[in-house]
Amino acid sequence: MGILTNFIKNDDSSMRVDAAVAPYVFPDQSQTYFSVGFNPPISRQEAMAVPALSRARNLISNTIACLPREVYRKMDEAHIPAPTIVETPDVRMPASVVYAYTVEDLLFWGKAYWQITEVDQFNKPTQAQWISADRVFQRLDYTSKFVVGYQIDSYEVPTEGVGSLIAFVGLDEGVLNRAGLTIRSALELEKASYRFAQEPNPTMILKSSLPLPKERVTALLDAWKTARNTRSTAFLNDTVDMESVGFNSAELQLVEARQHLVAEIARLTGIPEWYLGVNSSGMTYSNVTSERRALIDFSLKPFITVIEQTLSMLLPRGQEVRIDLDDFLRGNPLERAQIYKELIPLGVMTVDEVRRSEDMVKDL
Repeated sequence: MGILTNFIKNDDSSMRVDAAVAPYVFPDQSQTYFSVGFNPPISRQEAMAVPALSRARNLISNTIACLPREVYRKMDEAHIPAPTIVETPDVRMPASVVYAYTVEDLLFWGKAYWQITEVDQFNKPTQAQWISADRVFQRLDYTSKFVVGYQIDSYEVPTEGVGSLIAFVGLDEGVLNRAGLTIRSALELEKASYRFAQEPNPTMILKSSLPLPKERVTALLDAWKTARNTRSTAFLNDTVDMESVGFNSAELQLVEARQHLVAEIARLTGIPEWYLGVNSSGMTYSNVTSERRALIDFSLKPFITVIEQTLSMLLPRGQEVRIDLDDFLRGNPLERAQIYKELIPLGVMTVDEVRRSEDMVKDL
């Protein structure tokens, strides 16, 4: 298998439904629907064709992927070097790529998987590769409630050691499972906008009181189109009349409908609307930092928590993984200077620590 094999999504992923989230199957087995409101399944390719959802995916996945991951000892809060399974899960590619697609699977499918490729002498994983969630199927027990194993592309994988899976279980079932109708509505609206751009409805017609041969009609329409591209006025004689018909793009309210669905996708993903271009006129530098806090609390935090707690389970007892948010939330220079001014006299920070925090340490 090549290095990029796991990054290839299956074309038929929209028809592959995990048994854990699809309890309703019609008797003839012809259609399978998700449990909430007969929500039809939707594929990643369709979802990423919606610009607002693609933007939301990049905001969530790429932001978390670029944040540093650190390991601490719970007993004394000491910072210790991160093991390779945390720092560089897959040596064949940057860690940010692995984490970005891990978060994407949590967002879209509500679960993500790493396959262990290397272990140490204590059978602890030291290397793992990301596996697309739509390639993994859960094998359930006889009650169909508990996971007893996994399959990748219909092949059974070990339950421990090399080849086994590290499962990141999300806090919900994923947006592709719970919001297929909303995403499909946005996709259909994109298609409608494309069709209107390709074949706009005629907004005017020319009527002649005299019968004209086909050649004269074609010549008249061509002359009218050419004139409209070069002049803002028109001349019609007593045998030709012009009437306005149909709807233009403003009357069809395509822009308003798209803005409404962008707002719906913002609510769907928990992202503040202005990040997706809705109601962004009132944003200033002073309140961007508070919006970043809102982005973390209501959108990024569930994914960060899942990654932190899952990776902490791979470490020795008493150690935990934390994703560092300090740089992402740091205020402007004046605010930081005021904070340092208060902390240094209290002995909480030293001048050298402030220099390191501000990247002001001189090179040797």
